[in-house]
Amino acid sequence: MTTSTSHGLQIESLTLGPVPVVRVTARGTLTHDDYVAFMPQLDAAFAEQTGDRLRLLFDARELQGWELRAALDDLKVVMTHGRQVERMALVTEARWMELLSNIGKLLLAGEMRHFHDRSEAEAWISA
Repeated sequence: MTTSTSHGLQIESLTLGPVPVVRVTARGTLTHDDYVAFMPQLDAAFAEQTGDRLRLLFDARELQGWELRAALDDLKVVMTHGRQVERMALVTEARWMELLSNIGKLLLAGEMRHFHDRSEAEAWISA
């Protein structure tokens, strides 16, 4: 769900090849309200997945950052669902985002990789 035209989080469940994937697209500077609107959708996406863990494609090419409270919300998402992630592909060209995500890697049960190209990320996440 996009909470505005300039910022927000959008989620969709899709199948890439034989693999179900949850794709999250982030844009702008995220706020706490973005996470309030997003969390029920993310929880439902995790609940709908078959198997023990899911694959997550996070498209952050248009992400500019987080407000402080939203950054804490993001950490809460990782703490809540991190052990359920089999693979996570992060699509971003921002070096700061790649560095910050190294912290998140410590909280994920599965593998995480960075990509600049979304089609390369989709190929890896579906393999």
